[in-house]
Amino acid sequence: MSQHNSASSAFADAIGSLAEREAAVIASERATALREQAADLREQNASLREAALRVHDEATQAMAGREALSKGQLREANERLVIASLRAQSMTEEAERVAAQMSHMAQHDGLTGLPNRFLLMDRLAQALVFADRHGKRVALMYLDLDQFKHINDSLGHAVGDQLLQAVAQRLQDNVRHSDTISRQGGDEFVVLLAEVESAHNAALNATKLLQAMAEPFLMEGHVLHVTASIGVSVYPDNSTDVDTLVQNADIAMYHAKRSGRNNYQLFSQDMSRRVVVRQSVETALRRALDKGEFVLHYQPKVSFESGVITGAEALLRVQPPNQALIYPGQFVRVAEDCGLIMPIGRWALREACRQAAAWQKSGLDVGLIAVNVSVMEFRDKGFMAQVRAILRETGVDPGQLELELTESGLMQDTSHTMAVLHALKDLGVQIAIDDFGTGYSSLSYLQRFPIDTLKIDQSFVQDIQNDSEEALLVNAIIAMGKSLKLRVVAEGVETHRQLAYLRSQCCTEGQGYYFGRPVDAAQFGSVLAKSAQ
Repeated sequence: MSQHNSASSAFADAIGSLAEREAAVIASERATALREQAADLREQNASLREAALRVHDEATQAMAGREALSKGQLREANERLVIASLRAQSMTEEAERVAAQMSHMAQHDGLTGLPNRFLLMDRLAQALVFADRHGKRVALMYLDLDQFKHINDSLGHAVGDQLLQAVAQRLQDNVRHSDTISRQGGDEFVVLLAEVESAHNAALNATKLLQAMAEPFLMEGHVLHVTASIGVSVYPDNSTDVDTLVQNADIAMYHAKRSGRNNYQLFSQDMSRRVVVRQSVETALRRALDKGEFVLHYQPKVSFESGVITGAEALLRVQPPNQALIYPGQFVRVAEDCGLIMPIGRWALREACRQAAAWQKSGLDVGLIAVNVSVMEFRDKGFMAQVRAILRETGVDPGQLELELTESGLMQDTSHTMAVLHALKDLGVQIAIDDFGTGYSSLSYLQRFPIDTLKIDQSFVQDIQNDSEEALLVNAIIAMGKSLKLRVVAEGVETHRQLAYLRSQCCTEGQGYYFGRPVDAAQFGSVLAKSAQ
């Protein structure tokens, strides 16, 4: 327990804030764009004023020479004076228009026309003063569209921009005129409710916005279904200053994402503490990548019939210097949220293949080496190129590599899934569905997907007994695997009773503490050598 506490303490001591860095980058880019636009408008303004002054000088000179002119010349001078005055007036109005345009651009989003962060912060500060004066509350809702990147990637940025404009209009249609909708950049919006009676009123408004977003959007012949995650913070309940109020709403929105998306979350102090922990985890992950602190441990998979090792699963760990191991449950979600899962996944795949090739070269038959692949990795456009490059680099036989994908991950964008799975099979790579039974798979898709292995989730194996619900589900998975001619591997086998039951149901293989705990490469090599004797 003390080792886990020290690991957690090390994580908590780490510093760095992804949210702050992202906010800083966005603010810097927006400020740069506004400064450039403002500079252009100032140049136009200056040019117009110079032209107006020249015309005014001409008019003044014409007036000075009026007495010396003939009647015809005087008439001509008067006409010139009138024209010059009109031009001067027109240029002055144009200069004022440009100045007003410059002011508007500095305070509004260019795509949606909504107030930007700068105007929002000004209105928020005024709203807090008003709330103090009249005994009211102010609610701030941070809204982020779910999976918006997929729309941009699949349909293009033009459709994505139209969707953002439609979202902006729908949000405006569902709040009061006294409220403010602001676009913060990307697919993030902030809703300022200037006067609310309680947090309950803010929650009702958040529910109303979620219901409004649930209605489909029609964009260039595409029917788009978009959901949102909303974080809510309330003044003065959650904060007494502008910046912290915004930050708390952002934190609550992040927790709405973590809670499954398409929901709202009211800020609580516990959320803030968890964000600090998350930031420390991210910092530790970045350090682990830089310092080479990731390691792989290997757990055997064993044939129920022969007792022979048929393969091993490579399991990721972090090994900080002079500290206890840190396990995936403590960092995988953070790695996915901040994008670090991509380089971490590449490292794990390369290292597992390198080690498998090394064992093979030394005469140790490891069988299939299984590596977990996250949904983000699998969806990445460069995933197949990455797999091919690692196979070439390490020299491992493609038929020796098994990629484990989650059931829910496979069911997203099935056309893309089908294409990638067939490309992997063309290479000779084996495919396994991990944690089978915890997600939702259509039997028709299972028949169409080129799958080799079903891995029964350990939660079903742990409580297995005759006639239990878990037993019935395990029996069904084993029968399904047989009918589809797939290998079936039971995870989490820890007792002889579990082994006996699974063997009685003709399950193919097992993995778990009963056969061996995950160990480092050197120890697992010794296990392989002993089993070969």
